[in-house]
Amino acid sequence: MLPTFRKHLVTLLLLTGTSVAASAQLFVNEFVASNTSGITDESGAFEDWIEIFNAGSSAVDLAGYYISDDPANPKLWRVAASDPAQTIIPAGGYLLLWADKDTDQGAHHVNLKLSADGESIVLTKPDGTTRVDAYTFGPQRENVSFGRVGDGAAAWDFFATP
Repeated sequence: MLPTFRKHLVTLLLLTGTSVAASAQLFVNEFVASNTSGITDESGAFEDWIEIFNAGSSAVDLAGYYISDDPANPKLWRVAASDPAQTIIPAGGYLLLWADKDTDQGAHHVNLKLSADGESIVLTKPDGTTRVDAYTFGPQRENVSFGRVGDGAAAWDFFATP
């Protein structure tokens, strides 16, 4: 009886582990839509930014995913696959994307800008149709981030310190 139980337990653990690893839990977690004196990109410019959080138990490569500010056009910008070291989000980790329309600066720079008057942020899987996460926001404050109260949580609020 015990060997059969162990066999089923091992099978259950393997299936559970595979299921968890296969289902990435990515969230649009925090952003700034009016950055004039806050965090700077690698060139020292004050650019709007979007933070993606990986709540999953495995690393996720964001290369090939789409990011957009228009729900009607979820494939606005495809995250570059040219440098995997720049697009992998570790389990429980974050990736900052610069919303500056300056894609020549690397994989973290996306071809969109955020409106301080409000709009949407949409993250879509590489298939171009499966929405991973999205958030529609209203007017934003200069140099104040807006994000989930607790990583991946449902509630959102302003943060004086991003």
